Amino acid sequence: MKNYLLIVCTACLTALIAACGGGGSGGTPAPVPVTSTDIFQVKTAFVNYFNDSRSLPFTISGTISGVSVSGSGTLTQSGVTAGSFEGLPVLQKVSTVTATVLVNGTPLTTAESTTSYADSNYVPKGSSNGEYRVIGNAVNIPDTALVNDTGVWYTEDIYSASDKVSFLGTSVTSFVMMPDTASTAILKIIQTDRDTSGNVTLIATITFRMTPAGELTRLAETGLDGDMTLTLTY
Repeated sequence: MKNYLLIVCTACLTALIAACGGGGSGGTPAPVPVTSTDIFQVKTAFVNYFNDSRSLPFTISGTISGVSVSGSGTLTQSGVTAGSFEGLPVLQKVSTVTATVLVNGTPLTTAESTTSYADSNYVPKGSSNGEYRVIGNAVNIPDTALVNDTGVWYTEDIYSASDKVSFLGTSVTSFVMMPDTASTAILKIIQTDRDTSGNVTLIATITFRMTPAGELTRLAETGLDGDMTLTLTY
């Protein structure tokens, strides 16, 4: 999941604020996690995600060069429609992030959309949102997983546009199942982008609470990009 889970929304906000300087943060102690012994339907969770058409509000917190920023926004998700990607028929979904971020007392507003693509079996194929990302043939999203399971789901090539003339680098998307309660787990999807020299350019993590049946509750997204850290809390 990566752009499929709209980790890109953290990246687009990062790009918006990068030209500025930075206000808010907070939190409450989390309960002690419990390691569930249930079997979790991971592939079903991905299918449920891809078909999710809810609009979800979020708050924004983070720092730029040690200066706090804050804000709020909404993630709007379309229904699934038929489309084309890399010359093949696919399912597609459009996710749009609109947000206002307060930087040095000045509100900055952004809106950005990402189209995600999967085949008829819900195997992810790529995405587009200014960048053009193509997932390789080896997609290893497991049918099921247990708490503490980890693994790489897929890798992808990143281009500046669909003509694929300008190659920007690669990305690896991995997952980890973490303890939460006796009947749920925390699913984290981690995207690591690298440029053509192998340098890490972005680490983005999306966090869900997951039931054994594969139902997902989106909790947060965090992006680390140089001296900038942004968190979207749902």
